[in-house]
Amino acid sequence: MTLDACAAPERLAALRRYGVLDTPRERDFDRVVTLLACLCDAPIAVINLIDDQRQWFKAEVGLGIDGTPLDISICRHFLLQPGVTVIPDMTQDPRLAANPLIAGEPGLRFYAGCLLTSREEGWPLGTLCVLDHRARPEGLDATQRMALEVLTGEVMAQLELRLALHERQAALERQTLLLKEVHHRVHNSLMLVGSVVNLQMRGITDEVGRAALHDTARRIRSIAALHGQLHRAERLDSVELDRFLADLVTELQASAPPRVTLSLHAASRPVVSTATAVAVALLVNELVSNALKHAFTDDTDGRVEVTLADAAGGRLTLCVRDDGRGLPAGQAAPFRTGSLGMRLIAALAQQLRGELVFEDAMPGMRARLAFDAAIDAAPGPA
Repeated sequence: MTLDACAAPERLAALRRYGVLDTPRERDFDRVVTLLACLCDAPIAVINLIDDQRQWFKAEVGLGIDGTPLDISICRHFLLQPGVTVIPDMTQDPRLAANPLIAGEPGLRFYAGCLLTSREEGWPLGTLCVLDHRARPEGLDATQRMALEVLTGEVMAQLELRLALHERQAALERQTLLLKEVHHRVHNSLMLVGSVVNLQMRGITDEVGRAALHDTARRIRSIAALHGQLHRAERLDSVELDRFLADLVTELQASAPPRVTLSLHAASRPVVSTATAVAVALLVNELVSNALKHAFTDDTDGRVEVTLADAAGGRLTLCVRDDGRGLPAGQAAPFRTGSLGMRLIAALAQQLRGELVFEDAMPGMRARLAFDAAIDAAPGPA
């Protein structure tokens, strides 16, 4: 094959798609050349990839170098010959006799190589070959020839696996970018909807209607904030729950009364699925928002504390506690059981397959949920 043919853009693109050039030595490839040299009773074996200006060795035994310039490559002459090529004495081959690797040091004589070919397009990438300093008129016996062919297939299987992993990673990165863009657009859209709801509130004099719209706007802002967090997250399939909740508490503090302080204490740093993190965050949002709404009067100082800790059996315990009024006498929850907020809280606890209880904290009230961090927050049975 000529230098121009070696440099064909389509062939080079196929080679580079494997992402193997200039990578460090790897045990799997080193074992192939060591085994091949042993089976063929040859001092030299090479996995040789033909680039545009060089031949590069992914693995070699017996040479001690990682490649040569393309113009003295032996293997490039055989890139158009499929299967196994055997040259018993390269000094007798007019294509090779003047090659400095043959005419000079290291004085190579015997060559046997098998073509490495890309699976999809059939482009020649290089060869798996053995070389010897002595001519071998007998060439390779049947067992050695079979070993060369089988090990060539093993090299290509390793390269195809590398390519599949590389393409899968690229696809995941594209998917991640797309999902981040979706979260970004949803965040912006929800913020716009929230602004519209705020504008509607200005024209409503009915206190009940205003309160309902206020709660709606708050929930929209919270969901928008969650999408904002997911847009900024490093990964989208899993979330460090303590960091996720820390960002949420910061967002909620911005809308809290000036005399009320919010805090997060995380004794655990679990990594959970995004679906679980979103369900937990929405639950915390409802519990904190209702604590701000019901636990304090306008002129009182107060604290709302969110805690996250490990529990028995690989579960997590989430608590939201305030130091406000506490549970009203005769009630098992701090607000009406049939309210939208309470229905959302119950639905989210069910989604997490957790058990939510409200307790007197003296002072204040504590909502406590134990749930399994390993679940994917799929909706439970109705």
